Amino acid sequence: MAYIDRTNISMAALTMNKDLGLSTSVYGIGAGIFFLGYALFEVPSNMVLEKVGARLWIARIMITWASCQD
Repeated sequence: MAYIDRTNISMAALTMNKDLGLSTSVYGIGAGIFFLGYALFEVPSNMVLEKVGARLWIARIMITWASCQD
């Protein structure tokens, strides 16, 4: 999944950088922060998933995402 995420970000960068006026260094910093966050939270998330089960954990993620919407 991490590979797919990085590929999607790379494809989006083709037009996103120009549209947002981002330099390549700013894009690189953003991509690095994205990767660090992914790596930092992936292991604890999988540990919780193992303890509570996929059904409950995915439901919690969906509720959290829904509550953050405008």
